[in-house]
Amino acid sequence: MAMHVRIVCPEHLAFEGEARFLTVPATDGSLGIAPLHASEIFTITSGFVQLCAEEMGSITSTFAVGTGYVQVASDKIIILAERAEDMAQLDVHTLETQLQGFEDELVNLSENDARRSNLYNEIAWCKLLLTELSST
Repeated sequence: MAMHVRIVCPEHLAFEGEARFLTVPATDGSLGIAPLHASEIFTITSGFVQLCAEEMGSITSTFAVGTGYVQVASDKIIILAERAEDMAQLDVHTLETQLQGFEDELVNLSENDARRSNLYNEIAWCKLLLTELSST
């Protein structure tokens, strides 16, 4: 029995397909979702959604997600995240270049510049992605 999963962020639909099991980075800890899971809505933190398309324990896809919400209802899971990236589509060199660019830009801003907050977020996102890519 499979569940229908959608991972959506403001810029794009990151994933739509079937899964037999998935884990999500809930704010209370990692949460596993299997078919016939109780209906609920909960918040997620930045982390990784791991999908098992064939069977539990056999991860077929990993997506990095930012903060957001998950709705589980009738074997349909919708993940609404501020951002989402398929880890299989990312390149370490590109991420390292982006990270360096954000860090360089941050150094050139004054302490009172409102753009600092955005740059801190971008730096944290790049580091999250790079940590996962280097561990696989």
